[in-house]
Amino acid sequence: MTINSNTQSFTSLNGAIKVTKIDNTDSSSKKLSDAVSVNISSNATSNTTSLLNSLKEETVIQSNNGYVNLEQEAALKKMREHYLNAAKENNKFANPYDHLDEKYNNPTSPYYIQGLSKEERNAAYTNELFFQRNQSYYNQTENTDANYMLLDDPFFKSLGPVSGGIIETAERKAFDREKVNTQFQSLLNKYNVTIPQDTKLSFTIDPNTLKATVSGTDDETLTKSVEDVINTADNATELFYHISSSVSDDSTQYTPRQYSKFNLTKQIKDVTGYSLKDLEIKDGKFMTPDGIDVAEIYTKKINENPKMSDYYKMMSIGSNVADLKKLAKDGFDSVPDLVLSIDYQNGSFYDVKQSENFGTEKSGWIKDWKESLFNKIKSQGYDSMTESDYLDTTQFTEKYNDIDLTSKKNSTKSDNKEVLTKDELMLKYLLDNLEEQKKAEIKEGNSLE
Repeated sequence: MTINSNTQSFTSLNGAIKVTKIDNTDSSSKKLSDAVSVNISSNATSNTTSLLNSLKEETVIQSNNGYVNLEQEAALKKMREHYLNAAKENNKFANPYDHLDEKYNNPTSPYYIQGLSKEERNAAYTNELFFQRNQSYYNQTENTDANYMLLDDPFFKSLGPVSGGIIETAERKAFDREKVNTQFQSLLNKYNVTIPQDTKLSFTIDPNTLKATVSGTDDETLTKSVEDVINTADNATELFYHISSSVSDDSTQYTPRQYSKFNLTKQIKDVTGYSLKDLEIKDGKFMTPDGIDVAEIYTKKINENPKMSDYYKMMSIGSNVADLKKLAKDGFDSVPDLVLSIDYQNGSFYDVKQSENFGTEKSGWIKDWKESLFNKIKSQGYDSMTESDYLDTTQFTEKYNDIDLTSKKNSTKSDNKEVLTKDELMLKYLLDNLEEQKKAEIKEGNSLE
């Protein structure tokens, strides 16, 4: 950005700083030693508030974004085609099941398949038998149930690494993170809010209000603008659920007991409108300001719900009323609130208080871990796998957690020249203004000669 004497005003990229040139009526008498008037106003908050009031709120962030395991789907499709073709071949024989049995269990048969291990033979036989019995169904539908698949099947092994189980869970978390990153950026764009490059923000969400607070920067205007944006519609709620679905086993901010307390509190509030945190506990009960046991209100509301079956009403009342009584007896604070936090920098959210990170540039450990697992399975077999192989990811996450996300000035030159701090804006304006004055005075002196 170039600022010269013709520039009347300019605004920083995030709208936080506005600089306006104040012209003196008698410019000819102005000296270099004269003070320069600079009007600086923080208008990002007012701009954002104006947009918040004028635009319809919508929930842009989604905690669940419909992850599909493409590797597994491709493998299942190939398996389906392979065994349906095998079933067609078996049907050419008078008794297809006898022929299938000969292929796998009769070494004297000319159709016997050689070279299979005991595990491979059992898996292939079981899988082919399944399709033989259900071929009419699978010839009419594209659906394929993955639950029947035995991994020792040699055909399945020939397909190469296919994600499943805990690997699929990690890939799903990384997939959702990228989607949430994109959704949050579109939310910022909607309200014309720009988070400066390298600015690291922390989002903390209160489970009782499901509202987010933002910290990490001294720019109060930016903080307020981002808070206003994330707290529109149910965006903070969805971010809360996204954080909770991204936790790893070693998370220090999430426990099952905390989540149970949050879930109970939310259900009671959704049904009765009362927040347990705000209620007085008296005689082992959560009492409303009117002196009514909130459990009674909850029970009445559930029984009056025409959309719930009698069985579900009974289960909901029995479970939640019992949990209410226990929480009232122990005290609301006997279980810590499920306060969840997540960091944000340069276009991505990053997990905190756990070893596994699913943010951009820090989720590469998933691929490394996956390759390590499949290489061991390929060389040593499934029997060699231990619980540690599947659950201990620290040897892969460590190097990615050490990645410095801060951009290097020389590698982002074009961006950095656009983003100026408050002090930089003031200094640049003053220096350019003084330079213009100097040129004007020199020009005026030359004309007088």
